[in-house]
Amino acid sequence: MEVKLDKDTLVPMLNMMGYNTLNGTDVWKKASDNQDEFVFWGVDFKKNEIFKWVEDHREYDVPGDEVLTELRMLVETSCEQSGEAQKDETLAEQSKEDCPQEPTNKENASPAYENNATPTQLLSLIHGYVGNDVLEVFGDTGSGKSKFAMAVAKEAIAAGKKVFYLDTERNLTETDIKDLKGCEYKYTPIIDEIDKIVQKLPKVDVVIIDSIGFPVLTAYARMNMKQKGDALLKLIAIFGDLKGWAYLNSGVVVVTNQPESEFNKEPGHVLRPFGDKSQFAAKEIWKTEIVDRKPAYTNIRISAFRSRSVGHRTKIADMKISSNGVELKA
Repeated sequence: MEVKLDKDTLVPMLNMMGYNTLNGTDVWKKASDNQDEFVFWGVDFKKNEIFKWVEDHREYDVPGDEVLTELRMLVETSCEQSGEAQKDETLAEQSKEDCPQEPTNKENASPAYENNATPTQLLSLIHGYVGNDVLEVFGDTGSGKSKFAMAVAKEAIAAGKKVFYLDTERNLTETDIKDLKGCEYKYTPIIDEIDKIVQKLPKVDVVIIDSIGFPVLTAYARMNMKQKGDALLKLIAIFGDLKGWAYLNSGVVVVTNQPESEFNKEPGHVLRPFGDKSQFAAKEIWKTEIVDRKPAYTNIRISAFRSRSVGHRTKIADMKISSNGVELKA
């Protein structure tokens, strides 16, 4: 085929779609559901081929084969996207060489905000790590991601800051929403609607999206192969828009997410946030983990998963969730 296969871009997508490889080879394949035939579809990164294996040979052009057609469309679409991304990365690297930057940390971060609102401990902590950029917080279901997002929103509102809160899971109760008085709140579980909202975000101080991965995950099972690839690419584009918004509006974006699926992962594989290369758009990625759960409270550890300031798994903060609310201690 004419397009150069981008292994880094395609492997996460193929992995999630049921393709796998044996012993780390460059061939990723998925077998037919029909146990009576020896047929599978594959991508050969070494030979730069997309094929269908029938009995004892590869076939490259099989009219009417929906799986092969969808696979070819997915590969071509993602490779086109990858080509554009590589151009952007090259320009970014050149910019870094011309204008070297020191890593952002608590000591050299820019002031919290250029307005007269009262600074808060939690926002100051976040801003000290990410500046005017994107923080991604991911973890298992029930590990406190939404509680963390709510705490950020409440502190920001109490300090007189403008907040936009996009809820995609209905994690917030009616009481929670009332507590966000003064915040612009929207709910939608539809990824296309989320995409449109993100492209037209208002000028506020803090944007919160809780969560970014759930709308894609819920629709994933019904998607064909090309749609799955398009959904992942859209997720990457949304993160790019959020990063651009934070820069243009001198704001902070907090995005919650789920871990990627454990399906088809090698033993010892460290689960990353769902969304393939979208994770690289976040300035910092923090992970929430339950360390202690009792009837009266749950203790959560928030640690660095990928940071430009501290090492992997460095504790960022402790969070306690109880009937009294949420307590955070850095």
